[in-house]
Amino acid sequence: MGHAPLHKTHKIMPKPPIIINSFFAQLYLDLQERIKAAVPEIQWIEQDFGQDTYDKWRPNVAFPAVLIDFPSANYESIGGGGQWADIELKLRLMVAPFEQSFEDAPIEVRKGALEFFELEHKLTHAIHGWAPIAPSPQGEGAGGEVYVQPFIRTRIISNNRNDIGLRIRELHFTTSYQEYE
Repeated sequence: MGHAPLHKTHKIMPKPPIIINSFFAQLYLDLQERIKAAVPEIQWIEQDFGQDTYDKWRPNVAFPAVLIDFPSANYESIGGGGQWADIELKLRLMVAPFEQSFEDAPIEVRKGALEFFELEHKLTHAIHGWAPIAPSPQGEGAGGEVYVQPFIRTRIISNNRNDIGLRIRELHFTTSYQEYE
């Protein structure tokens, strides 16, 4: 028994644009797009829920992965009902290493182990000095102006989880923005 053919009059309507009002939600989406475009080797980009510490979530993560968090934001009044915010961004680069880097390993094996640092380099240069462009108020395309100050790298911390086979580097950045109600 065959299926009836689709009529040519049926149209697939485009989805209406999603308008995000939350500063952090928009910044998170912009960071995902930036990382995906600048570091295509990254296989998983998500909010940081502690995926390296909770066994239930870890199988869902594809490596190399970047987890995004905004661990702190400090606000001060600037008049006119506005506030100036200083934001911290933490990106956790996670790789499941499988190569040896000790001095007697063949150079090609050591280079494979050090690819982790190449990913870190690309990720750092994708974010440091970058400022996302605000979306259009109509929800279509970019609005043309940046909505935060360019990101500045402030520190990098190793936080390896050798017990579960993960190499982790935390990349910390800061930015600032103004907000008016």
